Amino acid sequence: MKRLLLLLTAFASFSFGAVHLSTYQYIRYMQRYGPWYQHMIIQNAFRLLGIPYKFGGNSVYGVDCSAFVMDVYRSVGIDLPRTAREQAQFGFYVPPYQWQPGDLLFFQTYAVFPSHVAIYLGNGWIIDASSQYHKVVIENLFKNKYLMEHYLFAKRLV
Repeated sequence: MKRLLLLLTAFASFSFGAVHLSTYQYIRYMQRYGPWYQHMIIQNAFRLLGIPYKFGGNSVYGVDCSAFVMDVYRSVGIDLPRTAREQAQFGFYVPPYQWQPGDLLFFQTYAVFPSHVAIYLGNGWIIDASSQYHKVVIENLFKNKYLMEHYLFAKRLV
């Protein structure tokens, strides 16, 4: 209980240090607090809405899709690599009918490997750093024919 209180205090104060849990402890924690964790991911993604898109960018002056995802997940204590290709190696595969807010959706856009990533918000909506709209936006995945045609898979990290 003391460790859980410490974890919640760390999250509530936005002071995300490295916390090491056993696999069992991690699974139990996520079973209890997953929805709260998902809420924090979405809330932190919303804070970056409108930041300009820049391929290879990783600052408030411009981000690309993978830098956006990396920054959002870092804000909740999860370190991800820099590129969509590398990020696709983490997490558990999730079929479309089981998508939940916070899941990562991967797309094959300009390369034969996963080259675009977005965060699922729920009800078909995603948030991503979009080269089409030139900024971080919320869009309906099911109405974006290009993304639908290039969808590869989804992964869940939390």
